[in-house]
Amino acid sequence: MCCWAVFCSCSDDDKLPDVRPSAQGEFTDVRDGNIYKWIRIGDLEWMTSNLKYGDPYYERLFDGAFAGYYGPQSVTSKNGNDDLEADYNKHGNFYTWEEANTLCPDSWRLPTDEDWKNLERALGMSQADANQKGWRGNYFLTLLTQGEDGLGFNMQLSGGAWKDGRGLYLLQVGEFGYFWTATENTDSSLDIQTVWYRKIFGNNESIYRGTQTLDILMRVRCCRDAGK
Repeated sequence: MCCWAVFCSCSDDDKLPDVRPSAQGEFTDVRDGNIYKWIRIGDLEWMTSNLKYGDPYYERLFDGAFAGYYGPQSVTSKNGNDDLEADYNKHGNFYTWEEANTLCPDSWRLPTDEDWKNLERALGMSQADANQKGWRGNYFLTLLTQGEDGLGFNMQLSGGAWKDGRGLYLLQVGEFGYFWTATENTDSSLDIQTVWYRKIFGNNESIYRGTQTLDILMRVRCCRDAGK
């Protein structure tokens, strides 16, 4: 049945739901002047681009789990062919999980695992599937990456950044997209902290729900309660 908390219809030919937001608008981040479009899906409003706030990741030094042999290091291109400034302009900034929890603008927040589940259910995923780990749902890659001619969420295969050997590299742009949630994993048997995140892959129509240690940099997509 193709009827959820957004405007939608279904084609009998391909079964891909035609989902539209129930409202949309723009928000200006007064901290830096960046303008973000947003769409309303169910009871939440989501920015349609990744957060850019703060110094660009390629101008920063990352310490702790990201440090290299000689100390803090910046994100670089592993193959030397990536234009990091162009990547930032197109895909937004990278953040540690601790940063991601504090840097969305006032009235906005880093989505919780439950916020992501609410989005997934609004787009037709069952509650049982939403609660599962791993790849879940159908047509989610197509739906979530649609521009203004469709859902308008504009989720991107914007990669991630993590240590590969001694270097801290921009990786998997155009293949995967990695996005933090604000929710810690309280069921982990590991002694190390893990948190929930979402991932999309260019060759899989599902969306991945899993847990991750904090030694990776991910993008951030902010949300807020509808009508704020």
